[in-house]
Amino acid sequence: MSIKRMPWDRPSGSFMPNRQGDRSDGPIYTALGRALSAWEGVNAAVSSLAHALHRHLPEREFELAINTLDTLVKTHDRARFLREAGLSFLSGNFGDQHPAAAKFKKALSKEMGAYTEWVARRNELAHGYVTEAMSPDYDDPDQPVTIFHALLPSHARADRWFHAEPEWNYLADEIEMFAKRFKELDDRIKLLAKKVGKLQLLRKEDASHLSVGK
Repeated sequence: MSIKRMPWDRPSGSFMPNRQGDRSDGPIYTALGRALSAWEGVNAAVSSLAHALHRHLPEREFELAINTLDTLVKTHDRARFLREAGLSFLSGNFGDQHPAAAKFKKALSKEMGAYTEWVARRNELAHGYVTEAMSPDYDDPDQPVTIFHALLPSHARADRWFHAEPEWNYLADEIEMFAKRFKELDDRIKLLAKKVGKLQLLRKEDASHLSVGK
């Protein structure tokens, strides 16, 4: 029975010990910068979504909510905060747009789940290091000794190393894939914020709608 892989799982090849890396360090450093920058885009989108979900509150309550978000440094806590804000927002009456509100609730839950899952890959990129390894180049018939580059886990995490071999290692194309996925998540969360703005125009306070979408 095959195990279903999720989008945020490590690439299967990254578990191979001693695999030859990239022949130049330029691509891997470029990919790292692109990926980490893309993740900050995700954080910016999360902030925009938080603002949108609290716009219906009085000014003082709005400011307190945003200040609370700013104190949350862990992704899981920020996602939980947004889920709860979503429930509060959806407690309103959306009239004949109730199906759209229910659809938004499902989308919010899905994307906050992706947000908390993808952060594991972001942390591996941010806290790993690029190493150089000299090895014969098996793609060249003469097998010259060549320097290869790969991103490995931090040695501060002893649990990520087994018998002097890392649990995983990433190459530039895999890190570029992470950057692409981070950007896609950024775009989807921005879209959620826009949908909140449209729903806000229809929203009326109504505690009887706390169960929207259930």
